Amino acid sequence: MGNIETVLSSSIATVFFATFVVVGTMWYDLATTPIKLFGPTRYQRDQGYFQQEIYRRVSAGLAKNQSLLEAWSKIHEKLAFYDYIGNNPAKGGLFRVGSIDHGDGIALGGYGTLSLEIKTGACMSYTYFFVTFPIVLVDGDGIVRANVPFRRAESKYSVEQVGVTIEFYGGELNGVSYSDPAIVKKYARRAQLGEIFELD
Repeated sequence: MGNIETVLSSSIATVFFATFVVVGTMWYDLATTPIKLFGPTRYQRDQGYFQQEIYRRVSAGLAKNQSLLEAWSKIHEKLAFYDYIGNNPAKGGLFRVGSIDHGDGIALGGYGTLSLEIKTGACMSYTYFFVTFPIVLVDGDGIVRANVPFRRAESKYSVEQVGVTIEFYGGELNGVSYSDPAIVKKYARRAQLGEIFELD
């Protein structure tokens, strides 16, 4: 077991070593902020901090007369990655047991942020529910415009009947749009979890 001096000295050495690693990574600009070193906190995720920051930057770009494509393309990939559900500490976050490729996989690149429109021209957003919920697409006033229901019988607002078009802003699919219902539903499901990333 050893005496108390041995235990104290080893624990102090551990604290100093951890401090050395943190200071070293920040000194050499490998990690300039705690979030780069330790990842996002659950509080930031639950408060929608990353989404708010993304929209703030896009709004600032639009105020400078940039197009939507230009404004979204300037969003840093790392900021978008923090909005991905896999980085939510409530879902395991960046600190999963085992190698990262046993989880979601290693992120290769972001597809971009979705914009959804129906035939009438109303822009929509998706709701952040659990993965098991039906996907509900609402407009800026909170009115339900379309959904991806559990059963085909519940098709009043289905993507097929309403006619939803999606367009990507920023990322690898910047400016690409789809109107095929199967593709729309595929990306709507993925967008429900935050920013869409390609994982190996």
